[in-house]
Amino acid sequence: MKTTVTTTAESGLPPVAVVVLATTAAQIASAMGIAIFPVMAPHLARMLDVDASYVGYQISLLFGAAMLASGYVGTVVLRWGSCRTMQVALWLSAAGMLAALAGQLWVMPLAALCIGASNALAAAGAAHLLFRFGPAKHRNLIFSIKQTGVPLGWATIALVAPILTLSFGWRVPLLLILAYAMVTALLLERWRRFWDDDRDPYAAGQTHLLTGVFVLWRYKTLRYLGFAAFFFSLVQLCIGTFTVNLLVHDVGYSLVAAGVMLSLVQAAGMAGRLSFGWLADRSGHAIAVLILTSVAAAAGCMISVFISTAWPTPVLGLFYALFGVVAYGWNGVMHAQIARLSPPGMVSVATGGVMVWIFAGILVGPALFAAAYGRVGSYTLMFGYLAAGALISAMLAAFAVRADRAS
Repeated sequence: MKTTVTTTAESGLPPVAVVVLATTAAQIASAMGIAIFPVMAPHLARMLDVDASYVGYQISLLFGAAMLASGYVGTVVLRWGSCRTMQVALWLSAAGMLAALAGQLWVMPLAALCIGASNALAAAGAAHLLFRFGPAKHRNLIFSIKQTGVPLGWATIALVAPILTLSFGWRVPLLLILAYAMVTALLLERWRRFWDDDRDPYAAGQTHLLTGVFVLWRYKTLRYLGFAAFFFSLVQLCIGTFTVNLLVHDVGYSLVAAGVMLSLVQAAGMAGRLSFGWLADRSGHAIAVLILTSVAAAAGCMISVFISTAWPTPVLGLFYALFGVVAYGWNGVMHAQIARLSPPGMVSVATGGVMVWIFAGILVGPALFAAAYGRVGSYTLMFGYLAAGALISAMLAAFAVRADRAS
């Protein structure tokens, strides 16, 4: 442990700050790999000669791969080490972009598989590191800071990708993500042998595909949080996946203008994660904070039904900023509570278990949304239906509060 502190201090930052920066950087790469598909959906759909709503199937396939990979990530982290796991996640992200650069419809599923596995590995590796090196009294905030990498990655792509696509061609944003992932993976090598000094080469014999899911099921509070995470993620990813389509097809915004609005959602999501992480630490009622975010997200979904061309742009921008705060504010607190409640030495395994539920929600959500849209024909109305998912997550989080108090 002493060696780790001395080495990380060489960068001029406290050890915890180095870990947070590294895990956040890895999270950004994985998030950008996801975001590129919905942000560029209208343009890619024309190029591939498919309907833009098909992005829902691409995102569901991506997170289907992530869900399956989550069953293994606990073992991978224990055996390879958390830093090496994040490096592999970054190389997979780069591989996904390389596949997408082919510009062929049949290759897009391969890109989705790579990015999905990347997300599962990055999340588990980061959770292990943050729980190991982060102080318990700031755990919700630290996990929330790391989780800001997700909306930051989305916001960056939402702002930059449309402009780069229209100016230089659709391959340039993909090349940007590929380069970022490769550079970040190489930079992590500096700390790998110090952060991975707790790895166990024989850990594969201690866990199996469903260990994380079984761990969550064994403890009632974790069980309810896992169920709640399914609906939290379902709502969040539908918002991120279909906001651009809503604004382009139902309201008449340009691709660039719609991308700006999505970037507001993502940027506000960063503020939401930091704010709710701080509130959870300050109040001491972290799971109750999750209830607050889901109820507010349900209200945002209902308001979305009334979005139209009559809305002034500043008003729409303010709405999406507030929507992003509440719809994205849950993730860091959720991960911190899973880490807090997990059995000793099983943080990465329990994280893998909850990621199965999170990715399952993402797998079901966009595909179900896309299928229902085919019958409803209105993105704004479909957002209204998302309110039910947000309210269910609030109910399940309330059950988790009761179970936590009883334990």
